[in-house]
Amino acid sequence: MGFLRATVEVGRQTVLLLLQNRLLWVVGAAQLALPALSYLLGGTVGDTRTGRHVYAVTTWALFVFVLVPWTTLYCGVQAVHGDIEDRTFQYLFLRPVPRAALLLGKLLAVAALSTALFVVGAVLWFVGFAARSALWPEGVEFEVVAVYAQAIAMAAAAYAAIAVLFAARLRRPLVWGACFIVGLQMFIGNLPSKASLRYLTITDPVRRFLLDRLNPDRRLAQQLWPWEHEFRPELIGQPVLNLAILAAVATALALYFYTRTEYDSRERE
Repeated sequence: MGFLRATVEVGRQTVLLLLQNRLLWVVGAAQLALPALSYLLGGTVGDTRTGRHVYAVTTWALFVFVLVPWTTLYCGVQAVHGDIEDRTFQYLFLRPVPRAALLLGKLLAVAALSTALFVVGAVLWFVGFAARSALWPEGVEFEVVAVYAQAIAMAAAAYAAIAVLFAARLRRPLVWGACFIVGLQMFIGNLPSKASLRYLTITDPVRRFLLDRLNPDRRLAQQLWPWEHEFRPELIGQPVLNLAILAAVATALALYFYTRTEYDSRERE
């Protein structure tokens, strides 16, 4: 079996296995209530905020900042580390399939599944706000959904790369992943532009991507980046390139450890 074909097949099987996880079904079912919730929330918004503003802030907080990181990390760890926990890695590694294809297939499956799940959620969240015509004095701005769909896809791919790296290298990947999200993403990622540690985060380039595409006013920029009191367009830089480098390095390291490490069984987290 060729490398590409093997990667695709591993990805397909990983998606099927992940779909057996109750967490994903709970999250998916909960998202069905999002249009009603956003419609109710839209009714509480004052005249000083538009639908674009409310959707941008809430989607950032709910999806990009919380749901995408935690869910993608969990799925990535389960996809890779689960095989090591239950010893099935012994049978996977005996097959005539390169370890690199196994890992890449799992990474792509996690990124694709997380992207699909939360892009649907972001669309459903938008529906409730769009139904409130008073929030859109210049007409409903559907393009804001496309911007957030791109941001979700970027974040899911990067978090999937980090998740498989932790799963391939560390004995407690969920614990380290939680530290990564809370410490780097939720704290350091929100630091002012002068803090160089931000470039080790996923939060920062995704937010700069949104600020670039949304072209926000001062108030919206302040809410998306609360610790940067003097936001300027030149602070945006090259967020896509920054995130691509981070994801590529994480993927390369994951491949290195996964292809060279002799695993023993590990306790289930």
